Amino acid sequence: MKGGLFTNFFEHITIMKKQILILGLMATSFITANAQLKMKSTGNIVAGTDVLGSGIVAANLQSGFTSPTNMNNAAVYAEASFPNYSSNNNYKYLYGVYGIAKNGYGSSNYGVVGAMGSGMQGAGIFGATSNIINFGVGGTYAGYFYGDTRVSGTLTANSVVQLSDIRLKDSITSFGHDYSVLDKVLDMNVIEYSYKSSNISLTSTDSASMKTIEAMNEKLSQKKHIGLCAQELQILFPELVEEGQDGYLGINYIELVPVLIRAIQELKEELESTKKNDANRNTLAQTTGLSKTISCESILYQNTPNPFKEATAIHFSLADGIHEAAICIFDMTGKMLKKLPVSQGMTETKVYGYELGEGIFLYSLVVNGQEVDTKRMIISK
Repeated sequence: MKGGLFTNFFEHITIMKKQILILGLMATSFITANAQLKMKSTGNIVAGTDVLGSGIVAANLQSGFTSPTNMNNAAVYAEASFPNYSSNNNYKYLYGVYGIAKNGYGSSNYGVVGAMGSGMQGAGIFGATSNIINFGVGGTYAGYFYGDTRVSGTLTANSVVQLSDIRLKDSITSFGHDYSVLDKVLDMNVIEYSYKSSNISLTSTDSASMKTIEAMNEKLSQKKHIGLCAQELQILFPELVEEGQDGYLGINYIELVPVLIRAIQELKEELESTKKNDANRNTLAQTTGLSKTISCESILYQNTPNPFKEATAIHFSLADGIHEAAICIFDMTGKMLKKLPVSQGMTETKVYGYELGEGIFLYSLVVNGQEVDTKRMIISK
């Protein structure tokens, strides 16, 4: 009799503890009046429907469970795991927190909501690729992700900022000091393309989810894009190409911007050198007493087409009484590469791209040993 009374007494105490625990969770985790809290026979507490099925721990508070050191600081702690994991488990997907919002009015439907208190440091939503419990983000963020983050679809932002503080950098050297960045940029093959319909590498056992994925794939495959091929860029600038966890290559287009800036700087240096050479040639012409008659009557025209790839025509007009004339072609350093003799009665001469290679060149009309005029031509890839 006495044993029975004590047994009933402890049973009531146990029931009261469970009821208090349930009420505490409801008060601190913002669970709505329509939500459900269930105590499973294993001692686990389940909020709402146990979508993971039998045997899966949705909120593990069972006896003997080793919780994180700061478990008491969590309003809700949820862990999804197999008590005895094996490759034969029937469940492919696990969710620590699974939230769906639907059938609400307006645009205020949120599957999961996280927010920061005023004046506090931290993140409304924190995500990590490893089990990090005590981690300070050193600021206030709506979302903070520690690890690789991927978006399937379009990512829209007012601005994208990449860390570039000098205090975070080491082993700093000048970029492109031992080769021509401009030459490599000219070798880049800009392409227009669309993605294959199987681009989004997501799968689901749920038919409704698969229809959503297929619709996203179809929308993505219809849009045209302009960019570079990662495999081709990898040959020129391997540091701009990264391999993802799925084995596909991606391009760091943000760091491609400094490469283009360096190429522009090199082009400016070449143009400045050209201006200097032009000035030197004009000075030389003046000091050697270039005939004003030859300058006025002998004319050098711009080559057409320009830029060109295969061939171009250099047009000119020679004054009477010319003894010797030629079209001289120089590189940007002033080195003469070709000398094409011309004579009275001729009005043009041909230049072929394969003879010089791609780049920027100068060509001059030289009459009776004197330079009449100089112009630029561009041979493209």
